[in-house]
Order: sequence, then structure tokens, then C-alpha cells
Amino acid sequence: MRKIFSLTILLMLLSTFAFADRNPSTITEYSSSQLIKRGDGKVYRVNFNPTSNGGFFALHDCTGLSDTSTTNAKAEGIEATANNGQPQDFTNKPLEFSTGIYLVITSGKVLVEYE
Repeated sequence: MRKIFSLTILLMLLSTFAFADRNPSTITEYSSSQLIKRGDGKVYRVNFNPTSNGGFFALHDCTGLSDTSTTNAKAEGIEATANNGQPQDFTNKPLEFSTGIYLVITSGKVLVEYE
């Protein structure tokens, strides 16, 4: 019984180091274009729900709408029909941003998990 208890404690301590490089993430829903975070950041998951046909979103590595371009786009999505969004999961390899995380959205809501 002592060996099992000791092994359990040891495994619990070792498992805390497996995700030591990840800070607690923030999960927020957005319905309009805006700056999510200034400076360095990582995006782990994006869930887009278009509210009308042709809804669109894009995440850019910049701080303002005038700075968005195809060269700094990190993720995007478009749906032909309303309420037909697909989640995007980047937890194994997060999207990395250096200038800022800027969201462009048209006709929809975007749930973003980031740090």
C-alpha cells in the first residue's frame, strides 16, 4: 500500500512538469473585429459560428485593421451556410503571434482560446 501511495505521489509531481511551458489560457467569444491581444501570444483553439451565409473570420499577427494582409494571416475560415462552423484545434502546435492577435470577423461569432 505504501508503494502504491508513493508511486501515485511521484507520478502526480512528474505530471505537473509536462505542461510547465504553458500559461493559463483565456477563452473569449467575439462578434466584431478587434484587437484581442497586443504583443506575443499563442492561439490554441478557434471555433467559428457564422450567423449568416458567407460568414468569415481571420486571425492576423498585427495590431490594427489597416495592418491586416495576406502575409500576416495565421488562420481563417469561411462558411457558405449559417450556423455551420467548424472548430480549429492548434493545441499540438499553437499559432504564434509576435506583434498582436487581431481578429477580423464578418457575420459570425468566434470563440478563441489564447494566451
